[in-house]
Amino acid sequence: GLNVEQEHINSWKNGVVRALKKFIPDGTQAVKHVCPECGDHDGVIYKEGCLICKSCGHSECG
Repeated sequence: GLNVEQEHINSWKNGVVRALKKFIPDGTQAVKHVCPECGDHDGVIYKEGCLICKSCGHSECG
């Protein structure tokens, strides 16, 4: 049957998000993302499925 326990829903949701990030074209600006390292509001982009800050190089994958 369908398991609706919170941790399973969260895992499924995170898996879908990770999969969809692979299809975002490189260089697409990440709207509403602020770099946690330098605070840049406009320089965070998607590259190879990761969030990359153009200003300081900080990256987040996963």
